[in-house]
Amino acid sequence: MRLPRMSATSTTLLKVVGFSLLDAVALYFLVLLAWEKSWLFVGLIAAGLLGLNVLAFSRRLYPLRYLAPGLFFMVLMVVLPLVYTVYISFTNYATGNILSKSQVIEVLTRRYYLPPDAPTFTFRAYGGEGGLYALFLFGSAGQYVLFPDGRLSRAEDHALQDADNDGIPEAIDGYFLLSLAEVARLSGELQKLEVPFGEGVLRLTTLSTMRVYSPQYAYDPVRDVLTDLRTGKEYRPQGGNFVAADGEKLDPGWVTFVGFTNYLRFLRDPLYHGAFVRVFTWTVVWAVLTVVLSFALGLGLAILLNDKTLRFRKLYRSLLIVPYAIPAFISILIWRGFFNTEVGLFNRVLTQAFGIRVPWLTTPFWARFSCIVTNVWLTYPYMMLVSLGALQAIPEEMYEAAKVDGATGWRRFVHITFPLLLISVAPLLIGSFAFTFNNFTLIWLLTRGEPVVEIGSRAGATDILLSYAYKLAFMGGRGSEYNMTAALAVIIFVIVALISGISFARTKALEEVSRGL
Repeated sequence: MRLPRMSATSTTLLKVVGFSLLDAVALYFLVLLAWEKSWLFVGLIAAGLLGLNVLAFSRRLYPLRYLAPGLFFMVLMVVLPLVYTVYISFTNYATGNILSKSQVIEVLTRRYYLPPDAPTFTFRAYGGEGGLYALFLFGSAGQYVLFPDGRLSRAEDHALQDADNDGIPEAIDGYFLLSLAEVARLSGELQKLEVPFGEGVLRLTTLSTMRVYSPQYAYDPVRDVLTDLRTGKEYRPQGGNFVAADGEKLDPGWVTFVGFTNYLRFLRDPLYHGAFVRVFTWTVVWAVLTVVLSFALGLGLAILLNDKTLRFRKLYRSLLIVPYAIPAFISILIWRGFFNTEVGLFNRVLTQAFGIRVPWLTTPFWARFSCIVTNVWLTYPYMMLVSLGALQAIPEEMYEAAKVDGATGWRRFVHITFPLLLISVAPLLIGSFAFTFNNFTLIWLLTRGEPVVEIGSRAGATDILLSYAYKLAFMGGRGSEYNMTAALAVIIFVIVALISGISFARTKALEEVSRGL
């Protein structure tokens, strides 16, 4: 049974009602975000809402309705992370500098210290079956009753029962004195008390005393200066922190724009320069060797399997494609076991056959060799498949004409097979290079970037740029340097984009070769 079609008027009415509800909900959230001063999200949601309404009611933009979901997710998953990464790379966003300046001022001005002459109060706790009722404070500054919610009032405003006139009441407002053991059980609750008193705050010092702590810092918004009230030292904003004239820096700091400082540190700072050059060189070597070796192996096998006279071709193809069928992370862990220095398969065979033991994953050369071997084993089936497809697309007439002209097998390969093959596979080789350049999974599962090359350096012998960036972000002894990680990510993006752009431009020359054949 076919459902009746809705009229144009009904469709328009339904659209108006639906978008009215959507706009109302969106405006509600926009008001909430504006109240919280989250202007970035206000702008993004407002722009998205405006775009949806324009697409829904504009006839000229009707085709864009089908592209809108894809464009939305592209912006959300690609453009916004890229823009945010570039932004972070020009800031000092790292451990110790993740707050805003106003938040830093609030944190620092809420730090307190205990002056030697700070007023001291002895206290007694009172309560009942419901728990703690109040504390009775007495000292040179007077007598007070302090409640668990932070309320402080004078003792004379309460009903005190002091039968023995020793100055310590047995009950307050009908609640009786608690024993020291009961007070000890309430220590966690008492430690949370921070009650304003004069210019400072009351805090617990022992299970029977509280003292008045004074603010350590005061901020002058007119001069934009933070003053240490203990010493009188002044701190001024400098590079995202309050810094004194003698160079003393207060933590935490705030996020601020630093320009190209993060990028220049990779060139000038000895802490990063040596590691960056070493890691960059190895990354390029690793990507080039992997692509060249896997392509050479895959192409060689493809030429063999493309021979129609070869028996059991289908069986060979099935067996040779096995590495491509097994999930990569499983294969990598298996190869890691093979390369184990003590009980690995390779060393057991070498020890029994030749009496030698190779330090596969413990020395820089052999660890890098192991990475390349493993990656070639994982990628050659892909190269073999694409080469097989490209070989079968080459016309047989060209080979027959070359044979008539007396061309040898090698000359046919150099002048016919390889040029025509590259026309098809060159873009795939570029993609493979870009993937290998950032193949974090293999490096991390196989070696974790190790072995160590230099004490104190975060970069190991097999670290590529991406794993080095990961270590800077999440495994630093000096904290997480998200700013340096973002700068390195931008550098990786630029390098891969340049290499890919140049390579794609060169493929035009291959197309010219194909037209001339």
